[in-house]
Amino acid sequence: MRNNGGKMRRILFLTSALALSACNSTSDVNEDEIKPVDFVDDKNALEKMWIVSKNDYPRYPQDAAKKGISGCVDFSFVINSEGKAQNIQVIKAIPDSTFIRSATKSLKNFRWQPTELNSVRQPAITTLQLDFSTTPVMKVAECIVGDA
Repeated sequence: MRNNGGKMRRILFLTSALALSACNSTSDVNEDEIKPVDFVDDKNALEKMWIVSKNDYPRYPQDAAKKGISGCVDFSFVINSEGKAQNIQVIKAIPDSTFIRSATKSLKNFRWQPTELNSVRQPAITTLQLDFSTTPVMKVAECIVGDA
């Protein structure tokens, strides 16, 4: 009879352990687990969710200014639930890496506010291009959206 009691205790222990592990596997949705919505191809939809509350103009690198170099940096990034840029990636930089450092520093200073439609502060994936030109209204041909 003692053997049956030992087996019964092991079965009860295993059943309890399984029940406890099942309870632990269910968890509340964590803010970090909220997947960002992709607004890369729809800036109008992005503006219905997030609006720029603070932009930052990048500092023109001295060497580039002295040489009269113009260009741009195009970024892909996530606007996180706090309205900050994260997961910043350079999509395009013209010419080469001349403006990347200054543009990245500037983008990190940008802030976005959620709109009334975004009360849950849904993160968003988007793009932004920062231009550098020695002539205020001139755009570098390679930097115009749609060009490679």
